[in-house]
Amino acid sequence: MQIIRTEVTQASAPTGQPILRVIFCGEGGDCVTVDMARVEGGNDEAAIDRAKAILVQTATFDVAANDYDARSNGNFDEVAVTAANDENGGVYIFEYRDGEAGHQVPPSRMPSLEAAREEAVRCAIDLLVDLQPGTDDLSGWLVRVRDENGEVLCAIDVREAQAARQTRQ
Repeated sequence: MQIIRTEVTQASAPTGQPILRVIFCGEGGDCVTVDMARVEGGNDEAAIDRAKAILVQTATFDVAANDYDARSNGNFDEVAVTAANDENGGVYIFEYRDGEAGHQVPPSRMPSLEAAREEAVRCAIDLLVDLQPGTDDLSGWLVRVRDENGEVLCAIDVREAQAARQTRQ
């Protein structure tokens, strides 16, 4: 979905609790809404960044595996890191190129580094859509995967993303 408009508004949850709502509107009338209980920083830019992070995390979560998960309160704001890798996989931090800078999203648990790398490739392919030849730098990294200590584990560059996109078509 190509985003053409983003709105940040105050709203109320069904419980009456005040929430912050970010609406991403795309071409053709498609919209994605993210409701948040609170946002650090308190401004629209911080709210949009938090909403983007929630969307990325949501895309990597599986549906509820059992009734207990289905009844959970869905509070994924707290991230506890006890080890970089264990029997449940590892904790990875994704960093996305944004012009000349990078933007990290909150840590995600993935089953393996290979799964994290595959997610990075998928995201890099999505980022290619927004790059404009002649305007944007078409060299260098698009997505990097870091461990919990910030060490770069892998980086997907423009060339690799283009090759992966051609392979998948």
